[in-house]
Formats: sequence, C-alpha cells, structure tokens
Amino acid sequence: MNPTVIRPSVSPKTITKVTRLFNGTIGDILGELLQNSRRAGASRIDLACCADQDGARLTLVDDGTGVADPQTMIALGDSGWSQHIHEAEDPAGMGVFSLAGKDTRISTRHADADTGWSVHVPADGWTGAQDIAVQPLARPVGTTISFLMPGVSEHTTERILREVAKFYPLPVFFNGAQVPREDFLAKAIYIAEWNGSQIGVFEGREYHQDPTTNFHGMVLTRKLASVSESLGGKTYHARLDIGATPGLALVLPARKEFVENAAFAALQAACKRTIYAALAHRGQHRLSFENWKEARDLGVALPEADPCLPRWHAAIAESDNVNVEYEEVAAGADTILVADLEPDIAQGLERALREHPLRPHLVENHPAYAGYGWYDALHQLGNVRFYVAAGEQGHVIAENGSFPPLDDHVRAETIELRFCVFHRASETQREERNPADVAFVVGEDGWYSGVDQIRIAFVPGPALTPETLVDLIENVCFCASDDSEADSWDTQHEHFLRDARELAARVLLGEDEAIAARIRDTLAGILWVIPKDRQVAITVAPGTAINVQLSACQPAG
Repeated sequence: MNPTVIRPSVSPKTITKVTRLFNGTIGDILGELLQNSRRAGASRIDLACCADQDGARLTLVDDGTGVADPQTMIALGDSGWSQHIHEAEDPAGMGVFSLAGKDTRISTRHADADTGWSVHVPADGWTGAQDIAVQPLARPVGTTISFLMPGVSEHTTERILREVAKFYPLPVFFNGAQVPREDFLAKAIYIAEWNGSQIGVFEGREYHQDPTTNFHGMVLTRKLASVSESLGGKTYHARLDIGATPGLALVLPARKEFVENAAFAALQAACKRTIYAALAHRGQHRLSFENWKEARDLGVALPEADPCLPRWHAAIAESDNVNVEYEEVAAGADTILVADLEPDIAQGLERALREHPLRPHLVENHPAYAGYGWYDALHQLGNVRFYVAAGEQGHVIAENGSFPPLDDHVRAETIELRFCVFHRASETQREERNPADVAFVVGEDGWYSGVDQIRIAFVPGPALTPETLVDLIENVCFCASDDSEADSWDTQHEHFLRDARELAARVLLGEDEAIAARIRDTLAGILWVIPKDRQVAITVAPGTAINVQLSACQPAG
C-alpha cells in the first residue's frame, strides 16, 4: 500500500558521490576555500606552495574565527555559518568538499575555544566509509588547510590564484607576496545600489567570456542586460557586484550560474533601468524610440534622442563598400528626410541635386527615431521621377521601373527630375523640378549580373564624361557575388569595370569608340611585355593575320 504523505530526503548514499560535486581543478578548490575564509571573518589569506610527490602541497592559512565542531567541518550540506551569513549568501555547506579525493590536513581553533583540533583526511577518506581521527592541537585562532594537488606546479598555482583573487575583497598572499586585486566596477561609467549589491554600467559590447557578475571574487559570465544606441553604434552593458542580496540565488554547489527565479528577473529589470539611468545622468543619448519608451516604463525619464542624423548619400549596389565620409547634420526646420531609394534612382537623384540648394539639408531616413517629436516634424523627400524627352517618345522613370519600358539606351533632348517634399506636420507637399543629365533603370535580375540589365537615359554634355558614367554604372549595379566560384572581389571588379568602360564609350561616343575601349582594356594587361624604349603598331584587317611592328620610341614633340 502506498503512503499517504511523503517528504523529500537525502539518501545516505549521497556521501559516496562527493568526489563528483566539484570538478577537482585547482581553480574551483581555491575559489571555494577563499569563500570559506571570507565568511569566517578573515582579514587576510596566505597560500604557500611547495613541490611534493609529482605535484604540489598547498597550504592555506586564514585568521578567521575558526571552526568549533570538527563534524560540522566535513558534514555535507551543514555549513555551520551564522544566521546572518545564511540570509545574506545562502551557503551550501559543500565548499570544503571541493577537496574530495585529495589528501588533506585541516587544523583550526575557534575564537571561543581554548584549544584547537586537527584531522587528516586521506584521498579515499571523503566518502564516509571510514572514521577520521580528531586530534587536539594548540594553535592560534584561525584555520589551516593543507592538501596535495597532483600534476600542478608552483607557476600554475600562482597564475590561477591571480585569476581567483582578482576581484576578491580581502588581501591574498602567495609565498609571502601579495596578489594583485582589482575593483570589479572600477571602469564603470555609472554605479547604482540595488538591494545590497551594486550595478555598474559599462560602455562597449561585452565578449562571450567577459565576467558580468562578481560574487565576492567568484565571477559569472551570464549576460545581464545591454542596450545599443540606434545611431552611432554605442552599446552599454551592466555588471553586478553582489553584496548581501537575499533572494538572488546561485546554482549550487559551484555557483557558476544564476537560479532563474523572480529575484533574477528583478535583477535583469534593474540592470536595464540602471543603464537608462546612466544615460539620463549623461543627459544625451541616441536610443531608438522603443528603447526610450522602455526606459519610461522602467521609471527613467529620458530626454528625446539627440536631433542629429547622417547626411544623405545615394545608396550603391555594393552596400558594404560605401566610400563616402560619414557626416552628421543637426536636424532643424529645413532638414529633409530622404526615403530609402534603390541605387538606380538614388544615384540619378544625387547627381541631379549636386548643385541644388536643398542638397545640404538632405539626411538619411532613420525609422528607429519615429515617435520622437522633432523627428516626426521633419519634412520628407519622396515620389522621385525622371521625365525623359526623346523625340516623339517620352519615358517616366520611377522606383517601380520605366513607363513605357526603356528597351535600350536613350539619347534624350531633356531629362527632368521631379520629386515631392512632404511637410508631415501640416500634411502638405510641394513638387520640385530640376534638370538632370542621366537616369538609370535596372531590370529585376540586374543587380548581380553585370551591365547587361542596365538601361541609361542621358543628355549629352561636357559634364557627363565616359569616366563619370563608368563611376555611376559601378555605383548602380556592381555587387560582388558571395559565390566562392565567382573568383576574387578584385577579379570581379576588374571584369565589371572593363564592361562598364565599353558600355560608357558605346553610349556616349558610339560603337567605334566602344570597340577601341575594349581593345585598350585587353592590351592594358600585357603592356609589361613591351620594352620601355620601344613602341608597337598593331594592324588587323578582316581575313588577315595580326601584324605587329616594334620600333624605337619617337621623341616627344
């Protein structure tokens, strides 16, 4: 018959598995022993190391209050700490079992005792299968723990102790020399108190293994909270220096992870709130409107984001290879947002407006700022069209193509750029018109397939040179393929420019000049074979062999 009530219990067999509670590394052992010394009220810890039996004999000495009851010292889960320590830190009573499987000698004297005691726990004596003799010992108040660590050198011990003691709150000495320590929040730009702990805000993105939490010298890498500005790329993250914070629990026994309870959720919210408080203290930020609202909901009143936006430049097909200087513009009454435009429309727009009085006032569209009062009041440029007049045939080139379609390149009498400036606050708009000398249309499949899909409408003139047109064609439709079989970027770029130069010559100068451009590009790759003091004349006629004649270079003039 089944019982009507049960309660959780710990099997006596658990003690036989203590050697697997910790991983047995020198780092874990030193970390646990230092925590025990701190809880015992020590003012300093001394660690000595000497070679012993293919390893090292380590001896830790502290001047804490000592241990009164030998049984408590090696009782699994019975820490013997005061009620205050229990409430503040939730000790597991397992720290000394980090030594399980190690030959260990312990001596101690409690502050209230007249004499101390000592025990020797052999490597196989941690499982409860044998009695451990307790010997009386005259010694000062405090605790000494000596243990054998196979396969560990003095150098390794010192290196790991430096890591373990880096953020430890008490002075630690190794073979008589003090180990360097750091303030865990020393480089914080802002620090706030939270439930007995401290939250620090740091500028920059934390790396995967960067410590984010300090538990009296033991560090955790679990990310707490971070916030990135939507403009400028700055990131802020939070770190926690744990004090006496009841409810905030760590996974036992090693304390390398948080218990994800209500207190941890409150911590994450507090970290976010502290980041926003740091930005409020600074007085300016570039957060998205969504982050601004989140700060408000967390009780932090932030000003609106700085009214600055990047100066507008036309998009190019190779978006990762933008070669324009980044510049920001203070947003004001004359500032105009430019909606996202594809490179074919954007490049034509930018060229047509290069001398236009509105050009200095154009800024990049930044949707993350939508909701800020100053941003929502800005004017916006849109509805960009190019009206092409070519004899009796006219075309309108817009973001969704050309009407009627450009079946070939068009030599035009005039091209007129038209666009609208929307006054969003008043819900009005005005149309602007400006002459242009070139407009582009790229087919749906044209972004990555060279120049075959591009169609050009142009007005001949001295400002539109073949070199200028080549640059525009590159901006409109060159994008190196990620395909590993597509050769290197340099090779792809070289082939594209060759085709672009031929196209520009054919469009602006005619078929003969296009052929000449292709021949020049072909010969350019073999100029190195011609001696510096010679010149070459090449004659090719239909049906005849290529005639090459070398002669001495003629003097200039």
